[in-house]
Amino acid sequence: MTEVVVAVYKLASAAETATADLEAAKVPTATIRQFVSDPAADEQLLEVRNRDMTTGDRVVAVTVNERHASTVVEILALQAPAIMTEAPLNVV
Repeated sequence: MTEVVVAVYKLASAAETATADLEAAKVPTATIRQFVSDPAADEQLLEVRNRDMTTGDRVVAVTVNERHASTVVEILALQAPAIMTEAPLNVV
């Protein structure tokens, strides 16, 4: 099964470092995406809609095989995200 791990960082440098750490770890089957949040947008990524998010927060989303999800969570947590969530990827 595939999981999506999402971390929201207040600082761009934290998101950049987290992304670099994931790439350096060569997490198998991982797909890493980085976004700039816009809470006013109609569509939100997973469950990260939160009043603590502000425009400009950096969102790092990692799609990974479930057996590697805990490793991804540990790596993302090193940069102290404001919000982090993990959920199965439901492909329709």
